[in-house]
Amino acid sequence: LFNMLNHAIYLFIAALVLAFLEVQIEGKHGWAGKLPTWRPGEKWYARLYRKAMGGKELTGYHIGVFSFVLLFLHYPFFSGTSWSLPAELRVISTFFIFSAVWDYLWIIINPHYGVIRRRPKNDVWWHKRWFGPFPVDYYIAFILSAAVLYPIWSEAVFREWGMLWGVFAAGAILTLVVVELARGDVEP
Repeated sequence: LFNMLNHAIYLFIAALVLAFLEVQIEGKHGWAGKLPTWRPGEKWYARLYRKAMGGKELTGYHIGVFSFVLLFLHYPFFSGTSWSLPAELRVISTFFIFSAVWDYLWIIINPHYGVIRRRPKNDVWWHKRWFGPFPVDYYIAFILSAAVLYPIWSEAVFREWGMLWGVFAAGAILTLVVVELARGDVEP
């Protein structure tokens, strides 16, 4: 339990640091809107990506950053952990969770956005569909994360997955409270 908790906290901190770095790179122009990055336009694979990603544009920046996250999550296989299909499914499941949380942290910590007084539904243009307080993409990430684990589902896998979601949710809420208090948007 302690190792799972440490692992989840470590991954949350990594998502927070990556969100911070991305805010520094993109500023208020999310989804690489103003970055000098490669854009394939209307090539078939870019159209496929756009369909799979809810209308988001394929960019070289995102290929690079998503590849980096996948490499980061696969690191244990190169440092002594044996590769197996169940371990790979856990990595892929974690990628879906990590990506949604990292993206939401970007919204929370970006001084041009936020979620209390500012309304991301109106300002976060690259997320075209919302349900409640979150983009539909996050719900899809949640479902895909669970679906990837289905072939190996057990009580232990559920506990590990739940711990990761719990830590990520608690960390996002804590980050939201700290950031909004620092901005003065919420009364203490």
